[in-house]
Amino acid sequence: MEPITIEAGKKLINENDPVDSMYVVIAGEIVQQWRGQTLSLGPGTVVGLSDALNHQYEADYTVKETATVIKCNYKTMADFDVIFKEQPVYIFGFAKGAFRQCRDVFKIYDAYKKKVDDFTDYCRGINTEYRKLCRAASMTPVEIPLLEEMEPLELKNEILKWEHDYIDSLNSVDNKEIENIYGKRTEIVNGVIGISCGYMARAIECAETMGFYIEEFSPILLSQERGDMFESLFNLRIYMAERGMEQDGIIKLMKMLYKYLSTCGIYDKQLIKERWAEYDSHDFAASAAAFDEAKVQKQAEFTQTFEHICEFAEVDEDKQNEYRKQLDDYLALSDREGKEDNERRIRKKAVDLFYDIYRKTFFRALEFEAMGGELDTIILMFLNFGYIDYEAVGEELTYQLADLVERLETLCESDHLFTIYKWLRMVYQADREPSKNELDLDYRGFVLEERKSGNIPESEMQTWMNDQEQKVIFEIDNFFKSANRTTSGKMTAFCPVLTKEDFGAEPMRLLLTQAKLMEAMNKIEEVDYGIFLREGYFTDMDAGVKSEAYLKRVEPDIILLPNVGMRAMMWQECGGIKVDSPGRFVFPMFTLDDIDKMMIYCCGAFRWEICRKEQGSRWNDIGSECLTSDFYDYFTFYRKNKDLSAENKEKVKTLLKSSRNNMREAFTKQYTIWINFEAQGSIRLNKAERNILNKHCTFSKAYRAKVKSHPMFEQGISRHEIKQSQALHHLKTIIDKVEKNDGVVPDEVKKGMEYLKM
Repeated sequence: MEPITIEAGKKLINENDPVDSMYVVIAGEIVQQWRGQTLSLGPGTVVGLSDALNHQYEADYTVKETATVIKCNYKTMADFDVIFKEQPVYIFGFAKGAFRQCRDVFKIYDAYKKKVDDFTDYCRGINTEYRKLCRAASMTPVEIPLLEEMEPLELKNEILKWEHDYIDSLNSVDNKEIENIYGKRTEIVNGVIGISCGYMARAIECAETMGFYIEEFSPILLSQERGDMFESLFNLRIYMAERGMEQDGIIKLMKMLYKYLSTCGIYDKQLIKERWAEYDSHDFAASAAAFDEAKVQKQAEFTQTFEHICEFAEVDEDKQNEYRKQLDDYLALSDREGKEDNERRIRKKAVDLFYDIYRKTFFRALEFEAMGGELDTIILMFLNFGYIDYEAVGEELTYQLADLVERLETLCESDHLFTIYKWLRMVYQADREPSKNELDLDYRGFVLEERKSGNIPESEMQTWMNDQEQKVIFEIDNFFKSANRTTSGKMTAFCPVLTKEDFGAEPMRLLLTQAKLMEAMNKIEEVDYGIFLREGYFTDMDAGVKSEAYLKRVEPDIILLPNVGMRAMMWQECGGIKVDSPGRFVFPMFTLDDIDKMMIYCCGAFRWEICRKEQGSRWNDIGSECLTSDFYDYFTFYRKNKDLSAENKEKVKTLLKSSRNNMREAFTKQYTIWINFEAQGSIRLNKAERNILNKHCTFSKAYRAKVKSHPMFEQGISRHEIKQSQALHHLKTIIDKVEKNDGVVPDEVKKGMEYLKM
């Protein structure tokens, strides 16, 4: 084993070469490049030691400073016995080298672990602060998709604390003690080398995984393609500057981000420099001045809001003057909700003119867009918010509403969430059927009644049935007018003309956004998981499956009405004749009321009405064993119920009286208690009510687990879980049967199995 001198820059070992030797470093420095990581090996270390358990080298070894090494032939762990027999002095050197190199690799691992932990914490933290500033500025936060996807990194082979402590303690032992401990016990040294090599391989693998993780999610904060947090904060400051808001918070947050980007060791220095220079040189005062100029130009337009709407809707001059006087008379009232005859008459005229102009504007907007036109801000504010007069709303609220209407598609629209303008367009395009009127007649039923009354001749029946314009008029005259009044909470004094007095806070705070509504709906579904599940039927005659039931989720449509209101309601349990079409909930677009309370009320009413729809004429037949029949029997015969105490009977009497003997209203109140209290194990209902709700509105698995041990829930939950288990087994058998017969089972049917597990 003669010393070998190797010049700087030479490769000693190439990655993927077969393992055939190790090199004891006597002098100089050799760099190990291992899965993107770099480790320096100096005197007293062993080149190739980390590959002792491998057949091929997993690293490149390059001489950084001219090195002197001693080559030892090696292929398997058994060769250490030969090496140590020829050179007993190497026993100590190899042992010390093994856990020293392992310690150095652990340092790489620790550095990456800290970098990942710091990165994920920073991303969450700055996003939270960004959203707080957005809320304060009434600006919708920009969603960064990668941030939504980022989950805490879970390492499969992470280094455990005791393993780390073991290597650290070995490195802290004095050299003489190590020599005394190991002596000539080669089997101990072999064990230490084997353990250390295993640790190093795991640590570097984890470091590589952490490197990939940071590489994948680093664009959250800064990216060449932009769309990152840096840009979001930059734009937020521009937004705040334009509106004359205090900017100290956003300036501080931007500086914090710059400091992190510069010191975290993740980002390209040149990219940081370029993006910061762009931000630092931006003239925010000029942005504010330009915004003010645009605001002045818009102000001239807004002051002529009513005239602009009438001109767009092609209202003739005489009619426009008539409407203007009626609107001015209404706005001049000292008490716009007054009950005097004159006040009622003036308010009625204002209501009529509003809907007359709305209908004309809506159809003109359809025509205008069909020709490729783009609706301006004023028309969009009228169609979506009911904004019709600048003086009635005032300058500050006008600009806040103008800002909101430009973001309305993002804030308040989805596949099942609609502004009234979007909803009416859906009806016109035949994507949704018109809603039922207050007499519970759908459009078809209305046309048939009109024919019976002689208002529509038999020869025009088919034309009316397929007339999309008439369907929209029906929707405006019945659903829109009625639901708008109801959701306002002012049943007798409502006028759809928007005024500043309607608002008690900034519009953005009152706006019912998709995020707010979905959060409220999800809270209920987390408890009553089956509320929006309906039965579908699957058929595959080739496999002998005639009609098998499965569960599918049917999310309700939510329609936002243009008012500042305090009531929500379930308008229809389903969209038409088919039971599996979406229900319809209506909410005010702006509200000061509790959204959770409003949503629970809608869901309770929906629970009742969808059961009535499914059961038909048997909705109150006790033999049908459904929610409505069980409660009908309970409310009708509670006085004879031997299981109810005198006190509980009095409570039921009070409940029905407060609900005006409306069983749906009474049920909805008990359903609210079920969701808010009973699901948490807080007993508020009597035994009979709890048994019915436990049977038909069973808690989800997570909530069942909370109350399952309670004797008042135990039996009902046990029955439910047995029933679900049997249904799951049956559906799985059907699916297996179809697939074995080379049939195709729709994903929706397979999803039904997941619902049965909930």
